[in-house]
Amino acid sequence: MTRTGLSRVQQPEAADREAILALADEAAAVDGTSPLNESAALIVAGERPGDFHLSHEDGLLTGFTVADPRERTVVAAVRPSHRRRGIGSRLLAAALEAHPGHSVWAFGTLPAAAALAEHLGLAPVRGLLKLGRRLGDEAVGPVPEGYTIRPFAGEDAAAVVAVNAAAFAHHPEQGKLTLDEFRALTLQDWFSADGLFVAHHGPEVAGFHWTKRHDAETGEVYVLAVHPEHDGQGLGRVLLETGLAHLAEIGCTQVVLYVEEDQERVVRLYNSANFNQVNLDTSYARKDG
Repeated sequence: MTRTGLSRVQQPEAADREAILALADEAAAVDGTSPLNESAALIVAGERPGDFHLSHEDGLLTGFTVADPRERTVVAAVRPSHRRRGIGSRLLAAALEAHPGHSVWAFGTLPAAAALAEHLGLAPVRGLLKLGRRLGDEAVGPVPEGYTIRPFAGEDAAAVVAVNAAAFAHHPEQGKLTLDEFRALTLQDWFSADGLFVAHHGPEVAGFHWTKRHDAETGEVYVLAVHPEHDGQGLGRVLLETGLAHLAEIGCTQVVLYVEEDQERVVRLYNSANFNQVNLDTSYARKDG
């Protein structure tokens, strides 16, 4: 029987996963930004649990939502050829009914997404800045006295996760990273221990800069973290510079990063390192909480 209408699925078939990824690529080509963040992509790949609502018309996938129970968020996309038909509204209404309390990401904060959020009674509750800049001859300043920086080794794993939790205690997603999740990320094709720089203060891990290479030209400041006990030493800046120099050395010509809009001190650090705003993602939630 040809599929038509909305359905809810927790473990999509391989064909559905492929259709979701293809639709996401089509939406990204039109919108200039992907409807899937890293966590949602892992859910689509079956590497993290999640919940899906799918919209079909005569067997064609016309839209989807992915609910993330770990981050309590929902992402959504509608096939460009099928927009302005109420599909997005129906999908999100169904997803939020199934997952009350979840927020909805609008990547790129596109006007149509903002209008849909308002129609559904959602208000902006969080902004995530995408910053970027070109890479060239990257200078690295001196490491603060008493500290050393070296590439990641396996025995650093638990301490890196602990520093991450302390540095991102305020963060609704990043601070939740577990040791198992960290180890799973190190098994991803893009991971390179040579691109994860760990700062040591004696026997302690004081901070780290985890870089990520997206393609031949683009790198990312994936995670930059300094334990609060080591703030104010200039460690964050030299870790940032170390990672940028590494990305330039392996051939990247540009770098991006994501940072919470309200983290003014961190944004100032990146602005002082010549990063500029590329995009803004907005999270929306029910006005009544």
